Amino acid sequence: MKTSRSLVIPAVTIIALLTFVTLWGHDKEEKAAAAGSQEVRVAYFPNLTHAPALIGLSNGIWKEKLPGCNLSVKVVNAGPEAMEALLANELDFSFVGPSPAINTYLKSKGKALRIVSGACLGGASLVRRADVNISSIKDLDGKRVAVPQTGGTQDVSCRYNLAKNGMKPKDQGGTVEVISVKNPDILALFKQKELDAAWVPEPWASRLRKDVGAVTVVDERDLWPGRQFCTTVLVVRKAFEDAHPDIVDEVLAAHMATLDWIQTNDADAKKVVNQELKRLSGKALPDSLLDEAWSKLVFTADPDEDSIQTFASAAKQAGYLPEANLDLSGILDTRAQRLKGAHH
Repeated sequence: MKTSRSLVIPAVTIIALLTFVTLWGHDKEEKAAAAGSQEVRVAYFPNLTHAPALIGLSNGIWKEKLPGCNLSVKVVNAGPEAMEALLANELDFSFVGPSPAINTYLKSKGKALRIVSGACLGGASLVRRADVNISSIKDLDGKRVAVPQTGGTQDVSCRYNLAKNGMKPKDQGGTVEVISVKNPDILALFKQKELDAAWVPEPWASRLRKDVGAVTVVDERDLWPGRQFCTTVLVVRKAFEDAHPDIVDEVLAAHMATLDWIQTNDADAKKVVNQELKRLSGKALPDSLLDEAWSKLVFTADPDEDSIQTFASAAKQAGYLPEANLDLSGILDTRAQRLKGAHH
């Protein structure tokens, strides 16, 4: 068989071409790494319960642990907003409350995300306006109660505890008006006497007490076994985890280094968080108020699996999840615990 001369490429030429492509590829990878072209998109809320994000992303810990990545940060008001962004492929990681994470996981049949670490336990309260007679959850009958966002963790807690006390929200035929209001706007509505109460995370509960004289009706810790419940977890978009497991490990290393730093630098941690809150909201917390709110929080990589399961049941009872079996068997990625062992 004769071979067409036009298809014959000398071996030397092939070697030269392969060498060029290889060198060009390596050069391209090195330039990409130097430019930090692997974007890592992360979201968090301007809340004390997201202190590990506020600290780690502002004091350089994340940048140090992810040297080949370009960090892109998004600040959101509440969990459903973050989960919408994650589902739209606009986020890779998010600090978020357990309820939106659970809802997103179950509705996507486990395809959307994994919880890779805990971040915060505690730090949410039901507070009332000073001139309104509310001394227990039962007294919310006929009242107007704000939550940061429909479907968020505080919304689920509110609706769950209304049901436990024999009541329902108005949108389910009951007598309690539960409305979604962004945290900063709750302050204004309290002043205008357009709200009777609010179920909110820190520092907003403390800000309401300080700025408008709100009174705590229930510290949510008192509603949970051992006064412990999950407020914030760190989730990763499942497709990103599958494509970049090494970067997930780097993010977790940064997160755990931040948690360690908080544990050993309590005073400095509060200063950094307060600076970030001022930058994001225009107003820092008075030291006494910050100390009070901080005392209600535990920063840990433990996501408190029991409370996550309880939040799933609460979301189902609130009507946010289908009646199907709440299978959360794959929601927790245990690599954080493995890395924690290696870290220490």
